[in-house]
Amino acid sequence: MNVITNELRTALNPVLSHVPSSEFPINQEPLSHFPINKEPLSHLPEPKRQQLQKAVALILSNCQPSIVLLFGSYARGDWLQTPSYQSSFDLLVVTKNALAAKKLECKRALHKQLMLEVETPINLIAEDIQFVNRRIGKGQYFYTDMLHDGIVLHDSGEHQLAAPSCLHSSPLQLAERKKLAEADFTHWFGKAMTFKKGFTWYLGERDYNEAAFLLHQIVERLYGAVLLVFTRYRPKSHDLGKLGQRIASIEPQFLTVFPQGSEEDKTKFELLRQAYVNARYNPNFGTVPKSVSTRVTLKKAPLSH
Repeated sequence: MNVITNELRTALNPVLSHVPSSEFPINQEPLSHFPINKEPLSHLPEPKRQQLQKAVALILSNCQPSIVLLFGSYARGDWLQTPSYQSSFDLLVVTKNALAAKKLECKRALHKQLMLEVETPINLIAEDIQFVNRRIGKGQYFYTDMLHDGIVLHDSGEHQLAAPSCLHSSPLQLAERKKLAEADFTHWFGKAMTFKKGFTWYLGERDYNEAAFLLHQIVERLYGAVLLVFTRYRPKSHDLGKLGQRIASIEPQFLTVFPQGSEEDKTKFELLRQAYVNARYNPNFGTVPKSVSTRVTLKKAPLSH
């Protein structure tokens, strides 16, 4: 655990010392509208463009979104793909209202289709147009950065994304962004270290259920620290898989924290992911000490090479 916390501090130091700006000239349209597989996607290999086309077709067959936007590493061009790590397609699906967004995120049939029919993993975020435009209007940089880097894959023409104010890239705003990032990091990193004390104690007492739950909480808070530092946005989710996908959309190197190159790797991460519920309510979840020990090793190994 000391290894991952040191690595996290190292990774975030450049962010805390210099927060990059997302500059939008006054009255400039934040995004151009264009069909998929045209010039803006030319930086992607043909198989990836075909997979995106398939993903958009599946989404359109299940709902009627206003906008489908590619953001993150595949939009920027810094995705990562190795036998052990693979960046996800990060897709923002904008709907006409909050109910439609909630239904889409909970539509298991669609998520299953995407998983089975699109080779690249997909991180799908569904939000309604009013929610997204409010966040853009407030300069919340998860959304303004998304606009800066994003690529429109589908646009019904029914709604328009708001244009961010150029004031959000002023020196004052950047200084405030740095101040907020430092405060968020101090708070959430500190919370993770508090849980680490509890984890170490319960592990020593051989209370493996409590240790597993606290290990989950440590990772959740470290993920929260990263998300807030980079985006000032932390979704209300305890799902380490979804949180990890969001972090990887910011910086693909975070994929190396939990390798997924083998069935054993996937099983170990799934145990950690399940610990939020099962470690509290399943008395047999932590019966075998080896499973918890394996998960602790999982946290250290990727960053110790």
